[in-house]
Amino acid sequence: MQTKDPFFRDVKSFFPVAGNMFKRRGAWFGLSVRASGYGTSALHLATLHGGSARARDGSKLIDLWPTFEGRRVPFVIRGEADELTLLTRYGDVRFTFASATMLMAEGDPGMGLHFEKDMEQHETVKPRKNGAWEAAFRWTCSMVFQPLEDSGFTFGPYWDWAKLSSGSVKGDTVPGPDGRFTLAMEEFTHAAYPREVYPAYAEAMADMRADWENFYGAMPAFAEPYEQARPQAEYTLWSYLTAPTMGVKHGMIVMLGQELASQWQMCHNAAALEPNLDISVDLLLSPTDRVSPYGQFSDLYNDATCVTQMIKPPVHGWTLKQLMARRDLKKELPPETLAEIYDAVSAWGRWFPAARDEDGDGLPAYEHGDETGFDDCTLFLDHMQMASPDLSAYLVLLYEALGDLAILLEKPVEAEDWYAQSKELLDRMLTEMWDGEHFLGIVPWTHEKVLSGSLIHYIPAVLGDRLPDEVLDKLCADLLEEGVFLSPYGLSMERMDSDWFEATGYSIARGNIVPPSMLFICSGLLGSRRRDAGRLIAGRYCTALMKLGMPFLIHPVLGGGGGFHGGSWPACAYTFLCRLLTEDAEKFG
Repeated sequence: MQTKDPFFRDVKSFFPVAGNMFKRRGAWFGLSVRASGYGTSALHLATLHGGSARARDGSKLIDLWPTFEGRRVPFVIRGEADELTLLTRYGDVRFTFASATMLMAEGDPGMGLHFEKDMEQHETVKPRKNGAWEAAFRWTCSMVFQPLEDSGFTFGPYWDWAKLSSGSVKGDTVPGPDGRFTLAMEEFTHAAYPREVYPAYAEAMADMRADWENFYGAMPAFAEPYEQARPQAEYTLWSYLTAPTMGVKHGMIVMLGQELASQWQMCHNAAALEPNLDISVDLLLSPTDRVSPYGQFSDLYNDATCVTQMIKPPVHGWTLKQLMARRDLKKELPPETLAEIYDAVSAWGRWFPAARDEDGDGLPAYEHGDETGFDDCTLFLDHMQMASPDLSAYLVLLYEALGDLAILLEKPVEAEDWYAQSKELLDRMLTEMWDGEHFLGIVPWTHEKVLSGSLIHYIPAVLGDRLPDEVLDKLCADLLEEGVFLSPYGLSMERMDSDWFEATGYSIARGNIVPPSMLFICSGLLGSRRRDAGRLIAGRYCTALMKLGMPFLIHPVLGGGGGFHGGSWPACAYTFLCRLLTEDAEKFG
C-alpha cells in the first residue's frame, strides 16, 4: 500500500493501532502501540502474563524503533489483520506472527530494528547458538531473538556483575548481504532455546492470515450498515484470545488493552463467539480454573494473578440461554463437557443462597459496588451491601438454564428443582423489589428499600417476557424517555439529569454508556414482545460503536469515546447485538 503524504497522515489501518496490542489468537505477547503519528509513534514488546504485576516496567518487555543505516528514524504505524508495518521515509519494517509464540520481523534494504531496556536486577541478555540471543525477563517470560536469511542480531552490553543483570542493553539487527534483515522473536514460559529451523516471513504471514480467515469465516454476516464494522470488531475478539498456559487449562480473552480477564466478561464474549463454538465453550469453562472449593467463581485473573475476595455477577445462565437458543448442545458437545459445565455452574448457583443471603430473606446481595461490574454505581452511595435487582435477575436465568442443562443430561428431577428455584426467585423479586414503578435495591437485615439514579434498576429487563406485561411496559417507558437514560448513543448508566452524573474517562457507572448494560437490556428486550424498544436502543448503540471506533466508554451527552479505548468488551457487544439486530430484521422485517 502506497502513501503520497511523506508524513503518512493519509495512512489507514484495519484496526485502531494506538492503545491496542498487535498479536494473534492464542498469543500472550505482542507489540503494544502507545501512539502512532509522525514523530510521535512509540511501541514496545509487551506481555499479558500476570507476573508483569511484579515487574518494574509492568507489561513492557523492551522498547523498539525502526532504523535506517543504523540510526533511528521517525515512523508511522499501520495495522492489518496479519501484519503491522512501521512506515518511514526510507523504507518499511514489517511484523507478523508465525504462531502464538513467535513474532517475525523483516525490513526493506537499509532498514533495521533497534531495541533498548534498562534491565532490572536478575534480568539478562545472553548469546546463544547460531547467532541467536536470549533475553530473560524475570517475572514474565524469556525471548529468543534469532536472525535469519544471513542477517544478524546483537545485544550489548550483556553483563554487569554489580547489578546482577545486563544493565542498560541495546540490541540491533545487522543487515545481510542484500541489505535486508529477518528476525524471529519467540516467547518461552521457561528458559528459552533457539530452534534449528524457522519459517520464512512469507510462510508466517500466510499462517496468521489463514488462522484469522478461518475464524472470521465462521462468523455470520450482519445486516447493513453494521456489516461495515464487523471485520474490525471480530478481529479484536480473535486477536485478544489467549491460549492455555502453565496453570491455565482453558483459553481466555483479555478484557481491555493489557488488563486481566474477568469471569463475567468472558461469559459475554462466549455468547458473542457462539459461531466458533469450541472457543465459546472454552471461555465458558475458563472460570473453573479459578473456582473455590465451595463453588465461588473468582473475579479477575490471568495466568499468575487471581482476585478472589470479590465476585462479578453470575451471568453464566444468560450465556447458556443464548447458546442454547442457537445450538443443539447435546448433539454438538461431548457428554462430559456438558456435565462439566453443569456441575460448575450448579455449584456457582448454590453458592449465592448459601453465602450471600445471610439475613435469610431469599434475596442474595452484593457486598460492594464493584461486584455489580458497574463499580461506582450510585445504588451503593450509602450502603456497601445491597440486594440489587440485577443479581436476582441473573440468578433467575442461571437457575432456568441449569434446568435446561439438566434435561439435556437426562436429570428430570434436578431440572424440576432448578425451574422451581428460578420461579420462586422471580416471584420473590417481583413481590419484594418491584414497587409498581421501579425495581428497588434492598439493604440486607434492615430491609430498607433504595432507589437511585442508576440504570442498574433496569437490568431486570434482561428477563424479557418472563416479567409481567405491566412491569416490562413500565421499564420500557422509562428507558425510552429521551434525555433521561436514553441518549442518541445508547443508555447512560446514570440518569443524565442526576447530580451524580459524571461521565469521565474513569467512571464506569456514573453516566457513561458501557457494554454490559447494553448487552443485558437489549438482549432481553429484543427477545420479548417489546423488541421495538430493544431494536431502537441496540441500533443507536451499535451505530455509535461503529462510528466511534469501538470505545469501551461512550459519553451519552457529548457522544465521544471515553477512557479504556478498545478491547474485547465493546467488540463483543457490537458482535453480539448486531447479530441480534440482524436476526430480528430477518424474522420481523
